Parts: sequence; structure tokens; C-alpha cells
Amino acid sequence: MLSRSVEIWLAIFFVVFAGLAVFVWAPLDSETAAIYEFRRQVSIGDAMLPMVAGGGILLFSVAHLMLQLHRQSQAEDQPPFDRATILFFVNFGGVLALSLALMFWAGPLALSLFGPTGDEPVTYRQMRSTFPWKYIGFVLGGFTLVFGLTSLIEGRIRWVRVFSAILTVLALIFIFDVPFDTTLLPPNGDF
Repeated sequence: MLSRSVEIWLAIFFVVFAGLAVFVWAPLDSETAAIYEFRRQVSIGDAMLPMVAGGGILLFSVAHLMLQLHRQSQAEDQPPFDRATILFFVNFGGVLALSLALMFWAGPLALSLFGPTGDEPVTYRQMRSTFPWKYIGFVLGGFTLVFGLTSLIEGRIRWVRVFSAILTVLALIFIFDVPFDTTLLPPNGDF
């Protein structure tokens, strides 16, 4: 696996990257704050998602950095990359690519196969904010991402990861979609 010094440098890179994203990039590049009120309607602003994602990356990068600094003195140095590390990163990229493909294409595909029929064809753009179409891609892609990566990190598939992936996706829906009327979960804002 990765040597301690490589992990320490990666952690430092992500601490700096996430810190810049949360405290500089998101506030300066967004038209609205993380949460704002307009005409007594509370909405998620443009800065919310980059700040939450960057905050999570910052938190876990700092934790990882502290853990690696603590462990560095206890273990002998290993080569930076070995076959297992390269295979891990290839699998990681595969899970990420599959989950993004599912997130982007599952909703439009489901609508084309099972959507309402009529004289005029219905497009996904018209249906992207209605139940159940707005959740299909997010749920399938999010489940694949969480389940796939946790199983990859653990090195085995466990049923408890199925339930944790489902709960994670549901929690994200209840945090980011349910309280706000104007929010479109990814990737629905791109259509």
C-alpha cells in the first residue's frame, strides 16, 4: 500500500485544497450564500454544496493527517506504490465511473421505458422535479457509490453495507431535498 510519507503529503494536499474551497472559492464564486432567505422562503444557496463537500474533505483530511503522523514513527517505510495499491485505485475509479453513469442516465432511461405516454412525448427535463423521476438517478448512483466504495475499502461485501448505503442516500434526500422546494438533486440541475 501507500507509504506513510505519500499518505501524509496527500493529506496535506487535501487539507489545503479543501480549506481553499470552503473559505475562498465557494464564498467568492457563488452568487448566494450557503442558505439564504428570499421573500420568507428559505433556500439552499449556490455556496452550500461546495462548502459541505469541502468541509467534509477538510475534516477527514485533517483526521487522516493526524493518524498518519501518529503512525509514521511506528512502522517501517514501504514503497510508494505496489500492485495492490494500483489495483485498488483502478477499482476505485471503476466504482466512481459506474456510480456517476447510473446517477446521470438512470432517470432518463427509466422515464423513456416506464414514463407516461401520450400524444406528445414527455422529456426528462419536464419531469426532473417530480416524484419518482427526480430520485431514480440519485438513489441508484448514490447507493452504488456508497456501497461500492465501502465494500472496496473493507475488501469484502457485507449486508450491513447495503443498509448503510440506503440510509446514507435517504439521509441526503431528507437533508438536501425535502426541506427545500427549489432544490434539484444531482444530476437533475444539468438537464
